[in-house]
Amino acid sequence: MILFKNKDDFVKYLICIILLFTVLFVIVKIFYKETVEPYDFVYTSTIKYDEEGTHVLVEYPRFDDDEINKIVTNIIYNYTKDFRNDDTINKSLEISYKLYYIKNYVNITFDINNSLNDIKNKNILIDLKNKKMTYISSIYDEEYLENEINNLVYYKYSSDIYDKVKSSTINNFTYLIDDNKIDVYFNNIEFNDIDYIPYVSIVFDSEVSNTIENIPGKKYIAFTFDDGPSEYTCDLLKTLELNNSSATFFMIGNRMKYNKDIVSEIDKSNSEVGMHSYSHKYLTELSSDELLNEVNSVNILFNEITSKNITYLRPPYGKYNDDVLALPYNIVLWNIDPKDWLVRDSEKIYNNVIKNVCDGCIVLMHDIYPETIEATKKLIPSLNEMGYDVVSISKLIELKNYDVENNKVISNIE
Repeated sequence: MILFKNKDDFVKYLICIILLFTVLFVIVKIFYKETVEPYDFVYTSTIKYDEEGTHVLVEYPRFDDDEINKIVTNIIYNYTKDFRNDDTINKSLEISYKLYYIKNYVNITFDINNSLNDIKNKNILIDLKNKKMTYISSIYDEEYLENEINNLVYYKYSSDIYDKVKSSTINNFTYLIDDNKIDVYFNNIEFNDIDYIPYVSIVFDSEVSNTIENIPGKKYIAFTFDDGPSEYTCDLLKTLELNNSSATFFMIGNRMKYNKDIVSEIDKSNSEVGMHSYSHKYLTELSSDELLNEVNSVNILFNEITSKNITYLRPPYGKYNDDVLALPYNIVLWNIDPKDWLVRDSEKIYNNVIKNVCDGCIVLMHDIYPETIEATKKLIPSLNEMGYDVVSISKLIELKNYDVENNKVISNIE
């Protein structure tokens, strides 16, 4: 069988085949990137030193590759050397590590217990293919990371922390990469007047738990916010959630009526909605019918929005009488009042809470002032550092195993 009529046709066919394979080769080269397999053999090396009040126990990984080992050991040896050369007497350094492989990289994360500073985490990101240290922007889009980090810091922390993070280079942060999230620690930034290392978590899996458990020796404090909802309430809710905290929002009915989406959002969160009457009247000055209308109309509205009922009532101005006590709601007052409505200064609000803080305390604030939102961003990390979790009234009752049936009026829960 004759496939080609002449030699020229054959040559043309051959050229087409060659061109086709050339194009395919180029496409493969562009879109296919060789994957470097994780090292099967990684063992742990240890630096031990106990002498003259200095304790060192450092563990770090060693790979089956001298170039990569040189990167890791140089960093570890220099860090340990600087620690030992410090003049402080009775100092301790302990370091352990974990490995996380992603694409052609390995992220070595170090858990640090250094008695000389507050830095608890560091990481080394290594390009396995090129055998060199690299930066997080090699793996993830830099613009995405920058926007995500800045957005999280804006809602989680105070404006001074946000300003410093925003003006920093993202490649200098510490990244602890896991299967469902990235914890970003701002170890490289010098923050004034705080004794903790700020961090945020970029979560890829919504199933990450934010549950607060009853831990022996742990302290708890309830945050409550009156007079909302307002234009600031959703931002405050984000601040609470990013700080793994919750609160009780005592809302006014005539504001709930026009902000049903905010009511619904809070109800779906770890926080909760309480009532603060419908129009903020003195409940003690109302007739029986007026009292029932002022209170029950809020519960009816809440039920229409969420199909649930309200449990807690905070009477305006904290005033109640026997008629108010007879209502089917637990009355929640407070024992810390930073007077945010009066001072309208985030630093003063912060100090007024910190100097009066106690286990089981209930803090009164208002989510209608931007200064209060800013103060809350400062308060929660500081309280966490002091050993407190910030929770809602219901969570505080649960954690303290408090008998609400025999305590109609709650001002604190010991």
